[in-house]
Amino acid sequence: MISKTKIVIYILLGGSIIFPIAGFLLRPIYFESLRNHSTVRILTKEGTLIGRGKNLNQTKQDWESIQEYPNFVPEIIKIAEDKRFDSHHGIDPLAGFNSLRSYFFSKGKRGGASTITMQLVRIQNPEIRSYPFFLRKVFEMLEALRYEVWLTKSEILEAYLNSVSIHSNIVGFPSASLTLFGKHIRFLSIEEAVYLSVLIRKNKPELEELSIRYKNLSERIPYEIPVLKDPNELTVDPNFKNKSSFAEQWKGENQHFLNWIRKLISVPSEEFVSSLSSELNSDLHSIVNSELEGLARWNVSNASAIVLERVPGKEDELELKAMIGSKNFFEDGDGMVNGSLAYRDAGSTLKPLLYAIAIEKKHYTINSIFSDEKYSFSLGQGGNYLPRNADLRYWGDLTLAEALGNSRNIPAVTAINQMGVTTFYRFLLSAGFTHLKESPQFYGPGLALGSGGTSLLQLTRAYGSFPLNGILPKIRLGKIDKKPLYYGLPTRLFSGETAEEIKFVLKDPKLRQRAFGRRSYLDFPFPVSIKTGTSKDYRNSWTVAFNENYVVGAWVGNFSGERTMDVSGSFGAGRIVQNIFRSLMKDKPKQEYSSNFTEIKSFCRLTGKLALEKCPSMVLRVRKNIIQAEFCDKHKEGAKSSVLGVGFVYPSMGQVYLFHPSYEKETQSIPIRIREIKTLKDPKLVWNGEKEFTPSTNGDLRLPIIRGKQSLVLFDGEQQKAFVDFEVK
Repeated sequence: MISKTKIVIYILLGGSIIFPIAGFLLRPIYFESLRNHSTVRILTKEGTLIGRGKNLNQTKQDWESIQEYPNFVPEIIKIAEDKRFDSHHGIDPLAGFNSLRSYFFSKGKRGGASTITMQLVRIQNPEIRSYPFFLRKVFEMLEALRYEVWLTKSEILEAYLNSVSIHSNIVGFPSASLTLFGKHIRFLSIEEAVYLSVLIRKNKPELEELSIRYKNLSERIPYEIPVLKDPNELTVDPNFKNKSSFAEQWKGENQHFLNWIRKLISVPSEEFVSSLSSELNSDLHSIVNSELEGLARWNVSNASAIVLERVPGKEDELELKAMIGSKNFFEDGDGMVNGSLAYRDAGSTLKPLLYAIAIEKKHYTINSIFSDEKYSFSLGQGGNYLPRNADLRYWGDLTLAEALGNSRNIPAVTAINQMGVTTFYRFLLSAGFTHLKESPQFYGPGLALGSGGTSLLQLTRAYGSFPLNGILPKIRLGKIDKKPLYYGLPTRLFSGETAEEIKFVLKDPKLRQRAFGRRSYLDFPFPVSIKTGTSKDYRNSWTVAFNENYVVGAWVGNFSGERTMDVSGSFGAGRIVQNIFRSLMKDKPKQEYSSNFTEIKSFCRLTGKLALEKCPSMVLRVRKNIIQAEFCDKHKEGAKSSVLGVGFVYPSMGQVYLFHPSYEKETQSIPIRIREIKTLKDPKLVWNGEKEFTPSTNGDLRLPIIRGKQSLVLFDGEQQKAFVDFEVK
């Protein structure tokens, strides 16, 4: 007879085993928690699937309800993986016995004992793969029992079908069906279901093994299907076919956008419907590649393009409609580089932004006069900056509108020096140019000519502020869970008056005719504002254009940074933008720009003041309350003075010249140029308070080079007119 003490001991021992197991089994499992690895489907505006996001395991996984599957899919899976699934409780003892027997007595391949529930446990707990074999099996069995306690058979089967690895990084039947067959799971055929079921055991079997497995499973299911020598013929996925045909048929025009959007989507979701138009993106891709064929002779190998569209009723956003990152995403080498996001020297493309903020800060007006003359700008601490125009010529006095339209460099550097490099630097940061990590002094006045760089997306977004009355737009990328996804935040950069003035300057072909000719790729049969940019040594060719509906940008060059054969912005990127805009507007009304803040006025080209009858005049659209709108005083009877007055073009104040000891002194001299010398009756120059010189009638003079601090004073008779200090080291 067992004593009471032993009974208590047995109870305690039994309880120490049973209660932990009971506690383990009674820990709840929530069906929704099994979906934590599903990935978002990324669609175009037309609803075309272009790819999926990736989860922490770097796999692609869709999730569909078991009701979406054809009835034969669960049946085939049970036959292939777990024929007693409906009768067991997570563990199949008979299958376990067969597995143990094969483990101990068979020298060949071991039989499997894992039920569908146990396989689901492994999928949901990938860390157990590192456990010893028997410990892993114990965990799988206990956890499978817990799954069976808390989940229905239908939920377990749904989780398994949506989570099982099919091929490479494709997880679940829904993802595999879309990727391999190009169809939703509900349209899967019996043959395709058998094919996917065979891949579960081995993702990448050889053709012979695949055919045998396919044939064996086909014979076990209660459906008649054809026997296939090559089951791979079922799939439309080009990865299963000849790679060369893949490269020919699929150029990946949506892949750059897909890779970019994957990084931006951080919210778990089933579907992201992008704003990208697959039809428009395909058109852009064709245009880019067609133009690149013609540009190849000029040592151009790649290009990028972007289209942003106005959102009706929205004054602070644009929608991304197309993005081409390179000519061919799948090209060996740099094909996967997304040129629309890469940063490169911006050339002259920042000038509209420069003049906009200069006007906004009241440093200039659209009719202000600039001197386009050879000039050396002091950088402080003994440094100097000598910019040049692209044509290496100097045009003299011209208005801000002409300087911008013809993309003159000297006026742009004059403007940034007047306003301050730091002011423009801070403005660019507010305009989304957050890649500018160095100090304003690092970039210097060259920032006006694009030395800080930009990306095509950044640039087109900034240009979007002109049709949106000065507001930097947020970019709508699509909808996730029916909520818009945006890139960037909207902010006001400048007033609507300033935006409209710049918009009309960039639209006027007469203003840019002197630099670009009467006919160029910058001219359109409908209203379009356009600006080009060409970086040093012709390494980067840019063009950005906009109207009331679209902003279009293009870049042309080489990802390696190699220079092109003198391909300018108007010729390289300009041709691409021309073709894109014509395609966009072919079915649209050719409406003229509306004017809300400006009016037409005629100005003197030489003084920038309201034109008189004798003035060489030009027509500009200017804000209605324009400052300094008095009439020209240069072309009145007897008027002789210039609006800029007399002064030194060079040297500039504080400029430093370097004396080279290896060269003879006589071959080195200091150039002097004086503005408006003809207005003086008795001009003379006094050098260092001692020597007097008489400048020529055009204001030019050369001084011998002498080391040390120097000064020049200009007199008209006894009246001092101007002075400058410089140094020779």
